Amino acid sequence: MTDILSAHPTTESRSSWTPAGGLPATRSVLDFVNAGVRLNSAVLLVLGAAFIHLVVAPEHFRQYAPFGVFFLAVGCAQIILGIEVFRRPTRKLALIIACGSLALVGLWFASRTAGLPIGPTPGAPEEVRMTDVICNVMEVLSAALFLSLGVWPAHPKRRRLWVVGVSTVAPVLLSLTLTATAVATAVNAMPEAANAAPAAEGQPTTSITGLVEGPGSQPVKHFTLIAAETQINGQSVWAFNNTVPGPELRVNQGDRVEVTLVNHLPQSTTVHWHGVLVPNAEDGVAGVTQDAVPSGGEYTYEFVARETGTYWYHSHQLTSQQLRRGLFGALIVLPERGQQPEQRDYTIMLHGSPGNVSINGVADNLHLDAEPGETVRLRLINTVVPSMDGGPEFPVLVGAPYRVVALDGRDLNSSDLLGPTRVPLGIGQRADLVFSMPASGGVRLVTTEQSSAPSLGLFGNSRPRLASVTLGAGDAPASDVTSAPLLDILHYGAPAADEVASAPADVTADVVLDAHSGIRDGEVQFIHTINGQASPSVPPITVQEGQTVRLHIVNRTGEYHPMHLHGHVLSVIAVDGQRVAGSPVHLDSVLVGPNQTVDVAFAADNPGVWMFHCHVLLHAGKGMNTTINYVGYFTPFDMGTRSGNMPE
Repeated sequence: MTDILSAHPTTESRSSWTPAGGLPATRSVLDFVNAGVRLNSAVLLVLGAAFIHLVVAPEHFRQYAPFGVFFLAVGCAQIILGIEVFRRPTRKLALIIACGSLALVGLWFASRTAGLPIGPTPGAPEEVRMTDVICNVMEVLSAALFLSLGVWPAHPKRRRLWVVGVSTVAPVLLSLTLTATAVATAVNAMPEAANAAPAAEGQPTTSITGLVEGPGSQPVKHFTLIAAETQINGQSVWAFNNTVPGPELRVNQGDRVEVTLVNHLPQSTTVHWHGVLVPNAEDGVAGVTQDAVPSGGEYTYEFVARETGTYWYHSHQLTSQQLRRGLFGALIVLPERGQQPEQRDYTIMLHGSPGNVSINGVADNLHLDAEPGETVRLRLINTVVPSMDGGPEFPVLVGAPYRVVALDGRDLNSSDLLGPTRVPLGIGQRADLVFSMPASGGVRLVTTEQSSAPSLGLFGNSRPRLASVTLGAGDAPASDVTSAPLLDILHYGAPAADEVASAPADVTADVVLDAHSGIRDGEVQFIHTINGQASPSVPPITVQEGQTVRLHIVNRTGEYHPMHLHGHVLSVIAVDGQRVAGSPVHLDSVLVGPNQTVDVAFAADNPGVWMFHCHVLLHAGKGMNTTINYVGYFTPFDMGTRSGNMPE
């Protein structure tokens, strides 16, 4: 087989590359540079791909041993062939490597589209990772270069080797950059197993699996939530009981709530009870308090509804995907006898995406019945999945004066009467509004967003579609809702005692929220950090039962972060150093604005391992998560690719 870079060209090859009447010496040099650069670049790309295959081989060994053997064999073969073709560059070797590289690319494409008939999940398409993409790009480029050398060889003179060296600098840098990026994404992938609170060796510890609701004689309310794919308005969604939002669960204070999750999805899932004070083992966080419920599986949650209020539930497995697809619903806890003082009691779930908000499944205007003189409670729950800015929703009520009587399900003290006022609600937050219907005309609730609020918006002032709710007959009076004043929670209502906020802190911790570009979880991301680290590497906040814990939250980003603490109630102490002067404010999700500081405190009165994270799904999915760990407790559950538990 003919050399594709021979130092002693034959007469045939010389005549084939020397144009009649041309300059053979000049063409020889150019030909040599061209072919030498192609060969060196192709070899570097193949060796880079080989190194990537060897780096990911151990992970594939752990997932499925034959795949590990395959990656190891491919990496070794590419190294041997790459070195050999560099030493003895023949058409045969060039074509062998080119065909092999293209075959690997074809195999990868099949595994990511149709799936392979063998492996840990036969027939299921595998996830596309950045490492894979880079490796395939390198193999396609090397194949193209080797094919060109097989078709268009060259026969230069050795005295021009320095020209090739200089010309190869750029390909060397490109190959090294691609290889380094691919390897970095591989080694920075989600760990196969990350434990939020491992058992302490040599110390007595208790598994959180024992932190369940004890026996009791409470009235039992049982529900079944069937998670399945369905069609709504011509769109494929994932839903509980074929509705988005899922069915509203209404119980009375003191009821024993039993909810059986039946998973008919093609993916594992869980149910988290957002804002509800449940025992740790019932919290529904995949990889922290349980293993995700597999496709075809069932799981029953059980807890006593001890606090009245407005709450909600949602998946806490691959939350950024599953919540967006429709796996959420409302949970309302009424007073013990099931009677509200208001004659009308409506739950209003805001959902969708910025500029495309729906209310209770209705895209434009939802109409609700109410008679003149009736007292109405609107339970607002914001589940709108925001974009990267994390912007909240700003619902406004017009047509009647009203009071904000509760935030995040917890009552405010002596609420003031308000005119049209924007109520900021980050994703996950709730607000209960109470008002009396006017003698004539209607009342209207209108959603606005951060882009409609120039005083708070950071990312433009485009006007989104405004979803709304109309109550009663007739129209509500016209009002410029986008310029309505903001609810000031620091000065709203009357002061009252707050034992947690005023207690001396046993534990104090800074929670610094930041973001930067980098490589995480196998891809280039805008990484979101807590105290300089991204999940699962963020050190937990360690507490002991009975302590008062104070957190100083510092937002160093230009984004909003609704920080949600599971299993506890946060008492707001101050915002930007200004202390609460009105009603005590008790939240489970505190909205921290751009470049803002917020001080909160909580009583460590619910043992276990509890998630503390930004509820903006893009931020949580990019690392803004940690846990509150009680001394003496561990979790046997792991997050990561080995377990399949992915809580965000």
